[in-house]
Amino acid sequence: MARILIIEDNPANVELMAFLLSAYGHTPVSAPDGARGVAAARAERPDLVACDVNLPGMNGFEVLASLKAEPQLAGVPVLAVTALAMAGDREKVLAAGFDGYISKPIEPESFVAELEAFLVPADAPPAAQPAVLLVDDDPFMLAVLGEMLAGEPWRVLSAASGEEGLALLAREAVQVIVCDQSMPGMSGAEMLSRAAALYPHTVRLMLTGQQDLAGVEAAVHSGVAHAHYAKPLSAKSLREHIAAALRSL
Repeated sequence: MARILIIEDNPANVELMAFLLSAYGHTPVSAPDGARGVAAARAERPDLVACDVNLPGMNGFEVLASLKAEPQLAGVPVLAVTALAMAGDREKVLAAGFDGYISKPIEPESFVAELEAFLVPADAPPAAQPAVLLVDDDPFMLAVLGEMLAGEPWRVLSAASGEEGLALLAREAVQVIVCDQSMPGMSGAEMLSRAAALYPHTVRLMLTGQQDLAGVEAAVHSGVAHAHYAKPLSAKSLREHIAAALRSL
């Protein structure tokens, strides 16, 4: 189980987060402001830091900069837990260097799982093969893409919707996501936006046959997707793009 530092000035929020973490076997540590949060991180050496952005005195961005500047703490995941909800706020937080973003009010049912996604057990064995997740609502296209990637040195997982893809990501360690844009319910851009927040170290690629690329280009521009490719795509090109994505990790 992990030692998790909560840097938050609202006592009610601290109490709820600490209760949830304790219920799942983790050890919560808290600090009510940024300066004491940095001091607690130095003293406690947490496995993860959940930090409010709007803190008195030293704000969350300043806390992040202080933690990442220290060699002993630079590798500790720091998640922003914030009520910032304006357009672009998520992108601003992630661009500043936070490893993830959790919006307030937190969801008690998913809060601990969201944090645990950023924890890597010290004794975890390396995965035998990286995993590639294909997300497309067209069963024929999923089958074709799967055949294109057969025989390569990675596991191929598939999901028929954005919701199914997110559920699979919660169960499996995935390095590369290849997602269609036009899907009923949750679009590819929305699915990848959620994946970026929860699993920021994945490489997120979009594959689409749409003529109108405004939504796709916006996703790439914002960092939700790392690149997009047009259908149809040859098996050779697809394998090369995925191989390059894995090398970038």
